[in-house]
Amino acid sequence: MCVQSSSVDGNGAQSFEGLKGFEDRDASSFACAIVGDLHLEPGPPMDQFEDARRQLVAAVSKPDVAAPRVVQLGDLGGYNDRPGSRDCFQLARGYLSGFGVPTTLVTGNHDLEGDEFETDEANLAAWHEAFKQKHFWAAEVGPATFIGLSTVRFRSNPFSAHEVHIDDEQLDFFRAQLAQASAAGRPVVVFTHAPVLGSGLKVVQTVHVKNRCAWLNHSSRPQEFIELVQQHPNIRLWFSGHFHLSHNYADSISVVGGTAFVLTGVIGECNRDGFRQSRLLKGTAEGYELYTVDHDTGSLRLDLKHGWHDLSPPQPLLPEDEQICDPTAGWLCSKVDCALDGSEPPTAVGPSPSVTWLNAGPSCMLAVQDAIIVEYDTRSMAPIGLVCMDVPDDCSVALVDAEGAQVDTVNTDGAAAVAVEIYDSEGGLHQRIKRNQAGGFYKVYQHNKWAAKKKQQAEQAAQRQQAAAAPVPQR
Repeated sequence: MCVQSSSVDGNGAQSFEGLKGFEDRDASSFACAIVGDLHLEPGPPMDQFEDARRQLVAAVSKPDVAAPRVVQLGDLGGYNDRPGSRDCFQLARGYLSGFGVPTTLVTGNHDLEGDEFETDEANLAAWHEAFKQKHFWAAEVGPATFIGLSTVRFRSNPFSAHEVHIDDEQLDFFRAQLAQASAAGRPVVVFTHAPVLGSGLKVVQTVHVKNRCAWLNHSSRPQEFIELVQQHPNIRLWFSGHFHLSHNYADSISVVGGTAFVLTGVIGECNRDGFRQSRLLKGTAEGYELYTVDHDTGSLRLDLKHGWHDLSPPQPLLPEDEQICDPTAGWLCSKVDCALDGSEPPTAVGPSPSVTWLNAGPSCMLAVQDAIIVEYDTRSMAPIGLVCMDVPDDCSVALVDAEGAQVDTVNTDGAAAVAVEIYDSEGGLHQRIKRNQAGGFYKVYQHNKWAAKKKQQAEQAAQRQQAAAAPVPQR
């Protein structure tokens, strides 16, 4: 098992010292603070992070807690402070060391965009050097096995640089750890930066779904993770961050089988809805309790309570009067039913627009909602991409076959469709989107920005070289 402890360096500050001390399988109880995206920047903003750290230390360091722990879910550096750089890692290391309890972390998409590195491998090596640990790990803490997995790609991602990619080495490690925990009858708690396709967690359609960086391995067999969950029902909790959303949505915690998928908010001001929150997981031999830590009030709210070996679905406890919707995009709050019956209003807390569902293939459905067409994978019931972001209010949407005839998208599976057509109020063709090479209709809105940057730099260098080689005009 990979484990970690903290020690005191020559300057009297807490420092990371490899992966040891985090594991304590004999602990009768544990309390683990789960900290979401940090995006730290030096200066006055650090005050609120230090206050939040004091709150979390107090929450995990109770007399009845045998093993206080902290897990951080990646994205360490602020957007304006060279995220992914060595300096960023040192700032984050100092902050995390200040918890004074065994602490470990995984990488997020912004942790590998350091502008001083030419390769993902070099960037990840600098992360290893800073935190003295592997980027994937497992540790037995009391009755549970904790497993952390990390993204290893930014520059080398084929599409969005911000896709969170778990490579084959980690998947093999994950399968082996799951098999070992299953054989021992141990419950498993997983930590990743991005969530799992099919988890049912809230997602930001116009950012992460649009750019196809919402789910783990979004562009390459993302279903693999939910399949592992189905094969290993002892995976009881799976924590993720990435979206900067609060814990106050009905689907901030989602349950698939007996597994609770848990969205984790942020400490700082880089939230999308005004809430600053972290998670607190308490565990004993019998079961667990999951809390929200509100960093504005310092209060705890019990969100989930369940037995480790109770395979019935856990029931989230979020009070209805505390559930919120994004006031600028009510559809974010919708829990829609992927039924095959055309238009269906979503069930939501607060107002949300209706949704029209169109069958678009054996495992593909399109949702026309709030001027957006979203593509869903019906196997996981999850959004995987955006087809169109600007459907005018007076337009209609249809699928057409190779002959141009409209396809019945209610009574057939829609496999005959070769294009999506959007018509204006007079029946004229407004826009046509052809089926893509992957068999769906989603567009690739975001290509790898690192590759684009390097291409631009090469073009600029060529222009400078050409200008330098040009003959000087004779006077």
